[in-house]
Amino acid sequence: NPMKKFFLLILFSILTLSCDMKSQNYIDDIWDNFSFNSTLSNSTQIIIKQYDSTITNKTVNVESYNPIKEYKTNSKQQLKDFEAIFINSEKTGYCCCPKSSFSIHFFNNKKEIDFFYVDTLEFKDKVRICEQSYQYSYIIEKQKWKDYLNEIK
Repeated sequence: NPMKKFFLLILFSILTLSCDMKSQNYIDDIWDNFSFNSTLSNSTQIIIKQYDSTITNKTVNVESYNPIKEYKTNSKQQLKDFEAIFINSEKTGYCCCPKSSFSIHFFNNKKEIDFFYVDTLEFKDKVRICEQSYQYSYIIEKQKWKDYLNEIK
């Protein structure tokens, strides 16, 4: 949508003129959320890969291991339901080295457009979904994560 892009450009320009660190964090949050929402809206399928956490809790690079299970979305409703697990999530900034036990791969048709790591070990009742370069993450309720996996298995 050209109007949306123009509005965001103006908003970023205005906020960039301020040297206030709080404004910079605000800009980063807007950009991260825009980027994540763009990935979601351009996705035609999500594939979630589960790894053996006894192996992956010592490393970040889970893609070098074979997944023990794969979950795939099969409908537009399942894509919408994925977005719903982020309602009331907490967004955090840079997060180094999550102990990933899952990876989330976003596809547009057959082309992978983005992927995220999922740390289910850090918190007892929450899950961290971390952007692949660790620049930001979302913390969601672990039960929402489990319910979603049950929906798409």
